[in-house]
Amino acid sequence: MRWFKVAAVVVGAMIAFLVVSSIIGFLVEALIAVLAVAAIALAVKVAFNRQQVSWKKPDREVRGSGHGGPLGRGNTQDVDEELARLKRETGS
Repeated sequence: MRWFKVAAVVVGAMIAFLVVSSIIGFLVEALIAVLAVAAIALAVKVAFNRQQVSWKKPDREVRGSGHGGPLGRGNTQDVDEELARLKRETGS
């Protein structure tokens, strides 16, 4: 009977050790996940403060007309004159 009690205490201690180590392991994993999320949030905050990232759409250098129709033809005579001048200068 005495050995039975000793065996029961040993088995109980092993089960308690497994439960406690599982809880500690879960807490460590949760801590690592929280640290990862905090690091990402900090990196995003720093990027916005340095204005490396913006929620605004970038201003475009070329803006289309408001009506969205086809583009008008430029002065083709000027284009032809410029092309002829370039051909003369390059010797083509």
